[in-house]
Amino acid sequence: MLTVRQFSGGRTARLALALSLIPALFAVIYLVRPWGITPNEFLVDLFRELVVPTLLPIVVLLPATAAFGNELEDGTLPYLLMKPVTRLRLAFGKYAAVLLVTVPALLVGVAAATLVASRGPDAEDLRRLFLAMAGASAAGAVLLGAVFLLVSLVVPRALLAGMIYIFAWESLLGRFLPGVQAVSSREYTLRVFNGLWDGDSAAASNAVMTMVVVAVVCLLLAVWRLRGIQIN
Repeated sequence: MLTVRQFSGGRTARLALALSLIPALFAVIYLVRPWGITPNEFLVDLFRELVVPTLLPIVVLLPATAAFGNELEDGTLPYLLMKPVTRLRLAFGKYAAVLLVTVPALLVGVAAATLVASRGPDAEDLRRLFLAMAGASAAGAVLLGAVFLLVSLVVPRALLAGMIYIFAWESLLGRFLPGVQAVSSREYTLRVFNGLWDGDSAAASNAVMTMVVVAVVCLLLAVWRLRGIQIN
């Protein structure tokens, strides 16, 4: 809860929410010029081409790298580790704080974009599409939150490394190279989305299970890394 208050009191939570609302801005532009496509088609393309490969990772990256990154930069991590609290609790507490900030912001952004786009021409019932986007966004946050939390404990400039990863691996290479797609968060987030959108619960569940397993492994590695930090 202290980490959540730090996020809320600083710019992290506000910036995450502002970035999450960018799709709603695109939805407003769509209302002005519908381009001859339905709101359903617009939202699917927007989610697949903008939200999943770029906005979602950035929204998660900001608090995830700041959770331990701020402690490292300020030199307060050794004091935190001296507390009578297990490393496992510290890692999962920071992880929970990241999700408490990012998941609501992502859901608000998706809901706002859906609400605005629903006023477009030939609008259909978008509730199932919204639930698919919301579920995929939450699953992506679960995965990337753990990955970036681990990165912040291993890489000195975690924010810069994360941005390079997002734009080079997820947004660029992940679109075109099959080998990269197989190990990208974009691919698994889209599998969850497509499974929920098409009604294929088995495909969505398999993707979610894979993402959860990777997240747990990253959190355990983060605990191992915390145990290896020397307290002077």
